Amino acid sequence: MKYVYDPDPAKVEAFCKTYPQVKAASSEEQILNDASIRLVAEAAVASERCALGMRVMDHDKDYFTDKAPLTTLEQLDMAREKVLKTGKKYAVYYSERLHVESAVYAGQLIKDGTIGRVIQVLGVGPHRLSAASRPGWFFEKEKYGGILCDIGSHQIEQYLYFAGVKDAAVVKSQIANFNHKQYPGLDDFGEAMLVGDNGICIPGKRRIIMKYCRKEVKSYS
Repeated sequence: MKYVYDPDPAKVEAFCKTYPQVKAASSEEQILNDASIRLVAEAAVASERCALGMRVMDHDKDYFTDKAPLTTLEQLDMAREKVLKTGKKYAVYYSERLHVESAVYAGQLIKDGTIGRVIQVLGVGPHRLSAASRPGWFFEKEKYGGILCDIGSHQIEQYLYFAGVKDAAVVKSQIANFNHKQYPGLDDFGEAMLVGDNGICIPGKRRIIMKYCRKEVKSYS
């Protein structure tokens, strides 16, 4: 890592304490205009990630974004077009598969044929709300993309990988806010069913749990 940039100086200071070899950049442009940098990683507001990726790839650099990598289908079209035009990578950090030892091992078992042929992938994922620690944009749907985009994308990515699916159709989905009306832009429930191009499907749901997490997690497992 060479540079770090954020409009909030406190975040930059904390980052540099953890990674003292990193220099604080004065602006985004300082990073983009440095020809020695080959890849830019970021964790911006979800709705702003695609636009930043466009700027990164226009400066001949690969792009590594936190999930969800975008929030609209228009942004998806933009990203695909830019990848084809520039030949650069638009990579996504889906930590629940890439950074979890059991998930990596599950992928190995499937690849080796140990568990047989995959016919269905089921994802059921309760999730703590932790409202007090969330930034304001987390409660604005146009910024975080909704629960299936923000959280459910983890399970969808796992499904595509574990089932060997290249493309899939969403045959059913629904979202709701059952218990957190004080946050009108929040989804506290979402479910979706997809069918892949190889016939394998995923039925799954995501629920944000605010209280009694262990009890409710057990009931959904």
